[in-house]
Amino acid sequence: MRQPGPVAWRTVIAVCVIAGGVAATPSGRAAPVAMLAGLAVLAAGLVAAARSLGPGRRRIWTPWIAAVGCAVAGAAIFQTGVLLDVVPVAADVAQFFWLFFYLPVTVATMRFIERRGLPRAVRRAVLQDVAVVTAAATVLAWYALIRPALAVTPPGNRWALIAAFSFPLGDVVILALGLTLVLAPGALSAAERLALLGFGLTLVLDVVYAVLPMVAAGLDAFWHHPGYLVVNAVLTAAALHPSRDAVSPAVPRTTLAVSMTGWRMILLGAALSGVSLSVFVMPRDGWDAVPAALALLVMIALILARLRRSVTALERTERALRHEVTHDQLTGIANRARLMDDLRGALRTPSALFFIDLDGFKAINDQRGHHSGDLVLQTVAARLSTSVRESDTVARLGGDEFVVLCPGLEDETTSSLAARIERSIAEPIAVDGGAVTIGASIGILMLSAPATAADGSIDQVISDLLRSADAAMYAAKRDGGGVRVVTYG
Repeated sequence: MRQPGPVAWRTVIAVCVIAGGVAATPSGRAAPVAMLAGLAVLAAGLVAAARSLGPGRRRIWTPWIAAVGCAVAGAAIFQTGVLLDVVPVAADVAQFFWLFFYLPVTVATMRFIERRGLPRAVRRAVLQDVAVVTAAATVLAWYALIRPALAVTPPGNRWALIAAFSFPLGDVVILALGLTLVLAPGALSAAERLALLGFGLTLVLDVVYAVLPMVAAGLDAFWHHPGYLVVNAVLTAAALHPSRDAVSPAVPRTTLAVSMTGWRMILLGAALSGVSLSVFVMPRDGWDAVPAALALLVMIALILARLRRSVTALERTERALRHEVTHDQLTGIANRARLMDDLRGALRTPSALFFIDLDGFKAINDQRGHHSGDLVLQTVAARLSTSVRESDTVARLGGDEFVVLCPGLEDETTSSLAARIERSIAEPIAVDGGAVTIGASIGILMLSAPATAADGSIDQVISDLLRSADAAMYAAKRDGGGVRVVTYG
């Protein structure tokens, strides 16, 4: 299957720019002929794009090609009507194709976003932001375009009534699609940039088409057609560009958080402010202010939901960071920083401090590998956590050294807890290549009374506690393992 070369999409744009330039000159029937020639080039480009689509890209680009094909078909029918002097009939038929453009182009754009592999929460946040701006744009379209068009629409003209609603709302759809491409995390491919350029040119041309006749009377009735030919050329070029077949790069995890910061706040704030002001500026007679008021309620609800999600995401991130700072990454139990904080509180009450070193761990790590050593450490951490009370702190200082802090533990309970810890650690541990067994040397420091220190020396007291418990552990290790108990102070 032959892929379109890099020249194809440039050729389509260049030919349509030339044809549009010819059509823009007042030259009688040469204008529709030039337009039809340009539209024929677009049709050929769309056929080539459709025939060259690989199986993995048909789902994404077939709706896009169908949408642009509808726009091209509508323009061809209209230009044929101009050439044959049957414009009213041709306009009614062409309008049907132009209106059908918006559905497949929406499907295609959503599939552009889908292939980036964004989490559902991120897609929802993007769509909420787009919905807020879309609500504001709908209010603007109603007051600036739809209502004035309805005022001059001849009674009984069904197609004119449909056009008065559909095309302004179609511009709102185009704005929403363009914002979706811009706001969604991830880099835009060159084909998607061409699609975005086509959306932008469409909006600019539609606004000029609506406003220019108000300030410049006597314009040719078809002055805007060459511009739409160029727009369709850009949209066709997107389907022909080689980057359409490129695999979307993975979105970095750091960009997946769609927060309510920066220009997003400005965008949403401007949309909300514009609609809020329109409630006061618009006439108050009858139901004139109802559309703006309804849009305002919808936007406030969307922004509040968006803020709630952002705050929830920030709280979740903060909890994750706090857990990462205070917990050991391998075992999930407390680390040295968390232990130091808990020790500062434990100085006020009698406590027991268990300093545990694993016997035989180095041999397992050397003979079975680091993965087996990690499994042993994780298993020991889990067993220690289930052997103590919920109020106790189990921490890993590094290597195979663990500390258990038991505030308020009585002397008679200490020995039974030490025996329970020894038994749990001595149970076989399943690792790669079979089960292994290890022992433990435990130094226990009994803090029989609250420890006091001069201002600024609490950390020194804590260091003394750890050092004393560590010395007791090494004394037990020299005796071949087991438990050694010392009293601090």
